[in-house]
Amino acid sequence: MYLNIMEWNFMTFREIEESIKNDPLVIIPVGSVEEHGNHLPVGSDSFQAIYVAEKISERLNALVLPPIYYGYTELDDFKGTISIGFDALYMIMKDILNSLIRQGVKKILIISGHASGIHMAALKRASNEVVRDNMVKIMLLSDYDIAYELRGNLIPQDDSHAGIIETSRMMAIMPEKVKGDMRFRKGEKGNFLVVSNYSTVYPEGTFSDPRGSSRELGEKINNYVIEKLIQIIRDNFCIS
Repeated sequence: MYLNIMEWNFMTFREIEESIKNDPLVIIPVGSVEEHGNHLPVGSDSFQAIYVAEKISERLNALVLPPIYYGYTELDDFKGTISIGFDALYMIMKDILNSLIRQGVKKILIISGHASGIHMAALKRASNEVVRDNMVKIMLLSDYDIAYELRGNLIPQDDSHAGIIETSRMMAIMPEKVKGDMRFRKGEKGNFLVVSNYSTVYPEGTFSDPRGSSRELGEKINNYVIEKLIQIIRDNFCIS
């Protein structure tokens, strides 16, 4: 999507072999195929993760793997959502990590645009097991671990799925894919009740009100995420 010379899919095996000799950071973008209201595409999580990965690559000469577009999501009662199971996601990630390690990769960043708890737990389990058995550093987070730090000022504290932060970010990344129909309607949900069908609680597919989103705000959020993430990467991997 955002091509540069360090994108794994567009390199020959010789180019990758030479690059690995320089001990690069390798980035694995992870997303989901999940409904995002009436105004955002189902690939929004993946598009955001790819964007962040490419921006980091430009700054740190990192290699960017082909993204994992599928993830675990509880929103599969919405049409268009495609979910894979915990075990499937765990095994896919573990196999990818082990394949990278066999090739000599020692520094890996997994950046997920999808932040579901079960989804992240599958990625964490795979990462934990691989780190335990190999001499490798793996950093795992969702870019929303950083983006949601901005809630509470100009952005409502309860901003969530397909809300102002996510809509604004997509306006900055892929404005042509953001539709104008930003509806929000919340049904009834009792405290601590397990939800079987999220479409009955959030019939429009938005978990918070996206009205008030803007491209300018999205650019600020994306810049904040990228700058903070780069600093964390430099600290964790001792990259100058």
